[in-house]
Amino acid sequence: MTGHRFLAKFTALSVVILLLGSISACGGSVKENDVKIPKMSEERAKSVAEEYGRRIVEGIGAPKVERKPSSSASPCGNVMEGKDSTQHHFWMKHVQNVVVSPQEQVATYLRARTVIEGMGFKIRDFATDTSASGGAGRLRAMNSADGFSIALETTTPSEEIMIMISSPCLERLPEWEGDVSAGPSAGRTP
Repeated sequence: MTGHRFLAKFTALSVVILLLGSISACGGSVKENDVKIPKMSEERAKSVAEEYGRRIVEGIGAPKVERKPSSSASPCGNVMEGKDSTQHHFWMKHVQNVVVSPQEQVATYLRARTVIEGMGFKIRDFATDTSASGGAGRLRAMNSADGFSIALETTTPSEEIMIMISSPCLERLPEWEGDVSAGPSAGRTP
């Protein structure tokens, strides 16, 4: 297997593992007595995730790809038992890509780490590897204040970096009720 094909398969597998990890972190049994689940409307969760994404893109100074970013809500809670749906509990995922040449990826990941730490996130995993004929990297971070997480991953081919922001499992508030949760920390700038 060539180095490029191996990197492509490794990156694809990493994204699948990342997504499954995000789902399982939100899944499982959600019982009001076991865990205090934050309450937030879907629109507010989307807004928070998009704002984090905007701040990262602005902070690293990389151009967005032509494709529109995507945001979606998925069910969490007792989904496996068929007892929950996005009507009661959900997690929000926001994904967007930026264009970064393989030669600029190490510097971009270093800027991203600084920006994300400046937003109050704790870095949980960070790596860059440019030995495989191009840029490759990953960054995972978590904000203990609101439970949102950030993942950056080099795509295949390696001319883009994917930025994914995920909320924790949230209890749905009707859009008209207003949120009791805080969004991205005001006053903190990347």
